[in-house]
Amino acid sequence: MTFDEFTAAFLTWTEEKIESKGDGDWPVCPYARKARLTNKIQFIDAREDVHTSLKLFDDTTYEIGIAWLGDDNQADIEATQKVIDFYGDLNPSLLYFMSTTDSGAFEKNFTNCVFIQLKDDILVKRNWLLENTSYYNDWSPEYFKSITGLDKT
Repeated sequence: MTFDEFTAAFLTWTEEKIESKGDGDWPVCPYARKARLTNKIQFIDAREDVHTSLKLFDDTTYEIGIAWLGDDNQADIEATQKVIDFYGDLNPSLLYFMSTTDSGAFEKNFTNCVFIQLKDDILVKRNWLLENTSYYNDWSPEYFKSITGLDKT
């Protein structure tokens, strides 16, 4: 798959799987549609060098970066996680996390990526969802804590 094909496939996957409500009352990500429609997603080709590629995220223009690791399901996830941890320490205003064919509580990714988000922005959005909606009601206490850092009461 080429990078352009990946970008198109990712947008289709987002629209069909992440923005749709599926079995519940809420989409997997209630903010994905707006980010897609307002072109706030930056796609980064990280297949050759994830370390250098993560530096390319433009946090002044985009709300989320999708660094594509490629279709190779044998990608070294452990080594990539070390790079993500390094960048998380280096850039505390950003949140980095892996999205793979094996991860995700509600929807598995069709490929391997690193997601990069503006930490303050996502924390405000999570807090709003927590205080004003039923979005987190069906989440397991373990998953809720792993994502929000809070105990589910």
